[in-house]
Amino acid sequence: MMTPFTQTKTWADMNEYYNGLEPKIFNDAEISCLFGSDRKHASWTSFNGPVASGKASDQDFSNFLTELRKAAKKNNTHQIYFRSLPPLREWPLEFENELREFGFKRQEWKTLITDLTVSEEKLLKCFEHSARKGIKKAVSLGVIVEKCSGFDQYFSDFLIPYYKTTERPLKEKEFYRKGWLLDTENIYHYWVAKDSMGEPLGFLGTYTYDGIATEIMSALTLLAFEKKIPAQDILHWEVIKYHKNVGDLYFDLAGFNPNPTSEKEKNIKRFKEKWGGKIYDVSSYYLDNRSFLQKIILKMRGKINA
Repeated sequence: MMTPFTQTKTWADMNEYYNGLEPKIFNDAEISCLFGSDRKHASWTSFNGPVASGKASDQDFSNFLTELRKAAKKNNTHQIYFRSLPPLREWPLEFENELREFGFKRQEWKTLITDLTVSEEKLLKCFEHSARKGIKKAVSLGVIVEKCSGFDQYFSDFLIPYYKTTERPLKEKEFYRKGWLLDTENIYHYWVAKDSMGEPLGFLGTYTYDGIATEIMSALTLLAFEKKIPAQDILHWEVIKYHKNVGDLYFDLAGFNPNPTSEKEKNIKRFKEKWGGKIYDVSSYYLDNRSFLQKIILKMRGKINA
């Protein structure tokens, strides 16, 4: 069975570097899982795990969960998260039943996958009219899309304006340079959409592994909003074409809430749906063994630190 990128050593090293989560590999018989251990919040989080061999049985998975809970308790870990499986590998029904039996709760989530093996003409036909219209408008306005060719361009053209746009604190340049060097397999890629004057309009990143490209770090600048420039439309089209041309098989538009609870979630769902992808279930499971008192204390701490 395919091992997802988020279950590899490269991912573990990057997750530890950027997020401070200590890698923890848990094995039992035919099943293994890479977690990021957060000691502060007493939690283990896995992305796209566990990974089961073709020989793994329902009993193997039950044993895996039994031993996992024992290890978590011994380690004073109160929360365990399985952040979905890869989009082309859904949870086996028997495994989901086991998770529920062990007290895990399901968080419903979906994603859309675009097939890159068809022609560009067929891809365009699969898009909704609004996507094709946005691409055409962006081209007519002279919007250009640039792929970051090295770290310096990534830092100056992508990171600085991206963090400004998303109102997040930017760390020193050397921090990101060291992170960039961890990507020895050239898995991550970054693009910037600019207007005819070279002003940034939007950002889009991807990571690609085993023929699947997944989008990350999507944002629009205030200038794009004010002038109603569909920068994300042209970004997605150029990025989809790039991954198709380098031989990737699928483009994952990343997750969305199938039952949106806010206008923002509704807009995200609408945007992803217009690219003609096939819907896959990527629901997550989590176990929270914190006591009522522990939850109250953490909630109070959160209010104090807010």
